[in-house]
Amino acid sequence: MKIQLNPYLFLASFALASIHLYAEKKDSEWTHLFDGKSTKGWTPRAKVETFEAKDGELQLSSKVNVWVVSDLKLADFEVEAEVKIPTDYAGFNSGLGFRLVGKTGKPKGYQCEIDRGKPGGIYGIGMGGWLYPGKDTVGEYKKRSKGLFNPEEWNKVRVVCKGPSIKTYVNGKLVGEVEHKQSLEGHFGIQHHGKGGTVAFRNMRAKKL
Repeated sequence: MKIQLNPYLFLASFALASIHLYAEKKDSEWTHLFDGKSTKGWTPRAKVETFEAKDGELQLSSKVNVWVVSDLKLADFEVEAEVKIPTDYAGFNSGLGFRLVGKTGKPKGYQCEIDRGKPGGIYGIGMGGWLYPGKDTVGEYKKRSKGLFNPEEWNKVRVVCKGPSIKTYVNGKLVGEVEHKQSLEGHFGIQHHGKGGTVAFRNMRAKKL
């Protein structure tokens, strides 16, 4: 008995297989910064109250300003993470660091601000302080960031760096952008500005551009 193949069904199956393979390839380009179950690959740069993997989250609590720095080091990249700050600390301050340099103590580099006041702002650690917003971009920043950050919920932060170009996103929207070339390669990090409370990160990953 001769079996006749349906060409349309074959093409549809081929297309679905191609899409699946493409998705797998794109996903393989990412490196997970947190394995979901341990603090492997991260080093605190000062004494912390607690730094642990719990419930699929990387949780950090401290009474002093502290950075925890990753082993991974990249130049041009895209990095993203979900973060949740404590709801009972009105002035709580954290950050996602990138292109961090220095082997011990407080690193130098850049920080995507995570707090109620300037979420998505770009801070130069040991490099002049606030890079965005600056005096000329305060109005622009306020328009871009208004209503984006929800201190009661998980928020997604994303940073894209290509050469001197730095762009930050909060919950899918562009917030900060600046050209700065004092540090063009370095490690990632998470910050706790001190005074107690626990900040939690999850789904942290980066890919080389």
